[in-house]
Parts: sequence; C-alpha cells; structure tokens
Amino acid sequence: MFEILAHIQQVGGDRTQAVEWIRGRWFATSAEKRAHDPAAQLDQQRKRASNVVTGMQQYGLLQPPRDPLVPTELGLKLLNLASRPAEGHRLFSSFLLRERHGMELLQIAVDVRARDGAVTKKQVDDELRARGYQVSTNSSYAGKLRQWLEPSGVVDMYWNVDHQILLELGGATPEEIRSWRGLTPPQRAVVEVLRMRGLGNRTPIQSAELLELLRQRGIEFNAGLVGKQIYEPLVAAGFIDRTLKEAGRGGKGGTVQLTQQALDLDVVLIDGLELGDVPADLQAELNRSTDSILGDLGSVDTGIKGVALELLALRVAADVGLMPAEMRLRSAQTGGAEVDLVAEGAHLHFSRWLFQCKNQVAPVSLTVLAKEIGMATLLRAQVVVILTTGVFAKSVIAYAREAAEATAIQIVLLDGESLANYRAKGPAGLRAELHQFAVGALRKKRRQLAEVPKE
Repeated sequence: MFEILAHIQQVGGDRTQAVEWIRGRWFATSAEKRAHDPAAQLDQQRKRASNVVTGMQQYGLLQPPRDPLVPTELGLKLLNLASRPAEGHRLFSSFLLRERHGMELLQIAVDVRARDGAVTKKQVDDELRARGYQVSTNSSYAGKLRQWLEPSGVVDMYWNVDHQILLELGGATPEEIRSWRGLTPPQRAVVEVLRMRGLGNRTPIQSAELLELLRQRGIEFNAGLVGKQIYEPLVAAGFIDRTLKEAGRGGKGGTVQLTQQALDLDVVLIDGLELGDVPADLQAELNRSTDSILGDLGSVDTGIKGVALELLALRVAADVGLMPAEMRLRSAQTGGAEVDLVAEGAHLHFSRWLFQCKNQVAPVSLTVLAKEIGMATLLRAQVVVILTTGVFAKSVIAYAREAAEATAIQIVLLDGESLANYRAKGPAGLRAELHQFAVGALRKKRRQLAEVPKE
C-alpha cells in the first residue's frame, strides 16, 4: 500500500506506468496457465495489476475515476506514515471499518463462528446474501477486505476477530451494533436527541421536555405507551437511566439521562449521526446546572465569567434542540466579528444558528448586531441569537426588525429579563420566548411576499 502510493506519486499519477510497475513488482510470474501464449499471459497480468489500482480507488486510497491518478486525503495521510507502517495500517483499517462496511463484515464473521464453530469465505458470502447484500458467485470482495484489514491485527486469515482492536479502531463492538440496530426508530431517536443535547447539557432531562424535543423533530410515538415502548427497552439495553418519583409508575414521567455506554458509543459509525466538537475545557462543565452557569455570570473573575458565557451558549442551544457545530469562530472578512457558537438543527428543515453572548452593563450596540449579520451571511446562517445580561440599545431592536423584514435572516435578542425567565422557568420558558420571536418573524416576513413581482 505505502509502496504503491509512493510510486504513483513518483510517476505523476500516470496510470499506465503505475499499472506496469505493479505488474512487474507483483504479477510478473502470474497467469502461468497462459504461459503458452505470452501475449495472453501479459494481458492477464496487466488486468490484475489494473485491478489493484481500481481496488485502491474503491477502498478510498485514490480518487475515482481519475487519470492521472490522485491520492485521496486518506492516501496522503498514509503516505506520510510510510515510516510508521503499524500506525498507517491502523488508520486504514479504521477507515475500512467505518466507511467501507468492514464492521458489518467482521460482525458477520463473529456471528458465523458463534453459530458454526468456524468461518470460511463461502460461509461469509452466504451470510452476506442472507442479510440482503449483493454478492456474485465469484466475488472476492469479502476476502480482499479481510486482507486489507489483517495488517492492523483486527482480524487474521482464519477470520478470528480481535474485539479489543475492533473497539479501538471501529468505535464499537459487533454486540453494541447489534444492540443499537435492534432499537425501534423512536428508541434510536431518544438516544440521538440525548447525545446531541449532551454536547451542551448533560444534566438529567425531564421526560416532558425530552418528548417535546422529539416532537420538534417530527418523531412519531404513542404518548400513552412511552414508558413501555421506549424507556423500558432503553434501560434494559443500557442506553439510558431513568428516575421516577417515589409514587411514580412506568408511564411517561420522571427524568432521563444517558448512560456512559450511550455517550461512548460511536453512533457516527452506526447510523451517520455526526456530532459536533466541544472544547475539552468545557466538556467537564456540562454536568453543571443552568442555575450555576447563570450565577457565574456575576463573578468578579473574568475567566469564570468567560467560561460561563460559552457554557450558556451551549446550554441554550441544547435546550432548544440544536447541535453545536463550531465554537470560538472569528472572521477577518467581517471586521474581526466572532461568534461564541455555531449550532445546527435538523427539525422539519435544516437551520444554522449563530450565538453571541455579552456580559456587560452598557447596552449592546448596533455594531455588534451588524457584525453578526455579516457573519450570518458569510456562514449562510438563518438565525442570529445575541444574549446579554443587560439590555439592547434601541437602535439594535429597530435594526433587528428591519433585518427580519428585508432579509432571510431571523434575529433573536435575549436580554437580562429573558435570562431571568430562563432561570425561573427552564427550557420550557426559553422555548416559549423563542416561539414568540418566530411568530413575530413570520408576521414581518409575510410582507416579503407582497414585494414579489407578479406576472
């Protein structure tokens, strides 16, 4: 792998030269049955060498279809690891497990061994077909994929799987994947919503608030059977912990919290839910209550206040069902404007939100809002949220109204009174206020339709 990538770079990506070099390096004596016909033997050798190049494209090492051949980002990373092959093999195996169905293949190998006591390529192919995969009679895909995985030690030539290495490289074990895929869509939605919320708020959530977040995403469930159909199976599978009041029964009340197992599970690998990144210095603070975060805004220590502002942005985003995408973003294109948080939502439609938090006595000025609108345009965001512990200048409120009427952007201004309401009423109070902003924006933006030229 490393040698081929290096040679492709050396010949400037020329496919003909690369194929001929691969033929001479590994297939010069192959196709012996056609030795009586040198031309046919040479043609067969070139086909095999060409298949290596095609395989490298299929397995993410080269960009397909390209001539000249161009390494992918993964291919370039592996080239840089040529002097550390063990590290390179682990990186490549991790990619194959996550992006090229390697995890499913090894899960099948584990299942076949548990059932039959041994594993052969034919058994693996038969099981792939039984599970709905298209496998031709002479397909070599399963065997080749296993061979690509072998150097990392995650599987050997006899299909023995090292579960520890599989967990390290793949992020999940076959048993965890089986458990995840055994969940119903509403059960999966609960775990996904809680994982997204956990990027900004890891405190237990009231069941009523969780169900509201599910409704925001259009998830269908039987409200009268939430306990039996959603919570109890998730508790049994080890994905959530649920606490009921002393007199509570198995209904839809109580509080819910993800287990560490659910937080650690790599759902990206399983179903493609790509979560954002939260800086390490903030992750340790996500178990704090909203009340304590708001309380730190009054600290005399500027460091404590700064952390509280960032935690507040994360907490607000989490409590309205948004997922953090990027933090501490600054742009020279908008006069040095910055956003504390970029968050995204996938409800009935996709939306991108920008959050800027201000902890100040003086009214927030128009310059702040103008810069955030510039950032929203640059980042193609639909919503700008500015939070302040104080108040907004009248010019800010007026400009927000004008922006709502003239552009596709919605402006949300949350002041000290809004934060007091959030502290008193929690996420429900926050969502109610945001809903009022949405209704106001609807009324303002409705006028835009009248401005569209009619035929």
